[in-house]
Amino acid sequence: MSSAPKTYPIVMRMQGMRPRDLAGYEKHRMRDGGDLGQCDSNRTPLNRRLIGTDAWAQDAWDEIQDMRHANHLLELEQLRRRRRKTELRNALFRGPRDPWRSTRHGPMREIILTVSKKWLDEDLTEFLGESGPTREKQFETRAKEWLLENFGDDCVHARADLDETTYHIHAVIVPRAVTKDGRRMLQPAVHPLIRNYEEAQNNVGAWFAEIGLRRGKRRKQALRAALEHNKKVREARANGVDDPGTEISLPKHRDHMSPRKWRERQEFKLSARHKTVKQAEDTLAADKATLAEEKQAVTQQQQDAQSVLDIAAAVAEGRVDIDSDTDETASQVAQADTPSPVRALFGRALEVLRQRAREEARAELDDEFTQIKAADAALLEISKTLPDKARQRLAQARRSLSLPLNALRRRLTSDRFDNTDRGPDEKT
Repeated sequence: MSSAPKTYPIVMRMQGMRPRDLAGYEKHRMRDGGDLGQCDSNRTPLNRRLIGTDAWAQDAWDEIQDMRHANHLLELEQLRRRRRKTELRNALFRGPRDPWRSTRHGPMREIILTVSKKWLDEDLTEFLGESGPTREKQFETRAKEWLLENFGDDCVHARADLDETTYHIHAVIVPRAVTKDGRRMLQPAVHPLIRNYEEAQNNVGAWFAEIGLRRGKRRKQALRAALEHNKKVREARANGVDDPGTEISLPKHRDHMSPRKWRERQEFKLSARHKTVKQAEDTLAADKATLAEEKQAVTQQQQDAQSVLDIAAAVAEGRVDIDSDTDETASQVAQADTPSPVRALFGRALEVLRQRAREEARAELDDEFTQIKAADAALLEISKTLPDKARQRLAQARRSLSLPLNALRRRLTSDRFDNTDRGPDEKT
């Protein structure tokens, strides 16, 4: 079972217009200045007139001025016939009046008809053949018929714009009317579709249904229903009803916005979005730089920790010679390319340990040498009491020990001198 084809709403808008707006309207129609940001100049020649003449705006302006003067002459004639001299004098002084009652919207109407671009772009050749009308042509034909059917000669102008994003039709309505006293006026209420906007939406929806379009959402009707429902709920609560129901949310209000204002709003949004993206990029760059610095610091800490472990393992395995002045490990620690407090600390610690070991070794040698000297002195005293033969043998033994003892004495004397006179920057 095939699903029903998707339908799109026909969009119809009416907005007030005054005769003084005709010049600006024509300037925009001719793309002669003003806000043209939404127009593609390459497609402007494709715009076409549907109703009215090239001089329709001038003709409408001249007709409205004729109304003003004709109504003024008629007023003066009526006052003269009725012998209202004071009112006649005031009317002459005041001059012609505008041929319409002052209203918020103005005496004329601009109508805009359009539909979704997706609907206009759908291909109909498979149903109508290559020579069949496109949806754009169908829409244009139905729009022109609707304008003439409902407004007749009061639709003084209609045109199709093809140089903007979506094809649409503009029309201008000059609602002519004649009062009972013979004045020619502009009265929008003379047309039922202008007098009742909801009826106009229903009418246009039914008219375009033949080409697969439908009326837009009934927002005004939904708003009225919601307001009425909420009013009843509040009244019931005020009267003490236990369960009066809940209030329903009102339909979201939609304002029709001119293309210029819409583009300005989009520019502001794009600017704010660009600033947000720029701030995010700056933050990301700063985070990357911080991460790189932290990574470098962690790497350095890992290297320092590994150095500590290597030196500690070397000391534990006995591979560090404390007594050597040219220990390889200590040299690597003290002369590393990468400055490190840990490496320097270990280098100083090893040097302190070596110095301490040397001092302890010297102290032990001093004690032993003193004991040897004391023993030698005791032997010398003993030798005096021995017979000559035994004394000679003892003297020979003392002479064989004198050489190593003298070498040891010189070494101790040299070490003390070096430790006393060597500068603080020289290595031991």
